Amino acid sequence: MFCCRCGIELPDKARFCLDCGTATSAAPRERPAQDRLSRPLYDKKIAGVCAGFARYFNADTTLIRVLWLVFSVWPVPLLGVVAYFVAWIVMPRDPFELPAPDHGAQPSHV
Repeated sequence: MFCCRCGIELPDKARFCLDCGTATSAAPRERPAQDRLSRPLYDKKIAGVCAGFARYFNADTTLIRVLWLVFSVWPVPLLGVVAYFVAWIVMPRDPFELPAPDHGAQPSHV
């Protein structure tokens, strides 16, 4: 295996280039946010549980909310409410992302 950035030969099981540190194809990839079941910070009504499930299953948020409401009253009353609170506790929130610093901006003095 060769490094795509600097071109040196690497062992087959290497996860990173020994010279420049570039990740190879053997490096574990982090799953994108939409593939993880988590509660979003901004697209939520109460706790973001339904929005998280909607994003995970690539469905409409309103549809998930209506289905959750239906399962809260039928077939077993309050089962959906208990499941909502359990999901609220168990599901992690999305990480808070700060904007990248703008090093080229000049401070404005008035």
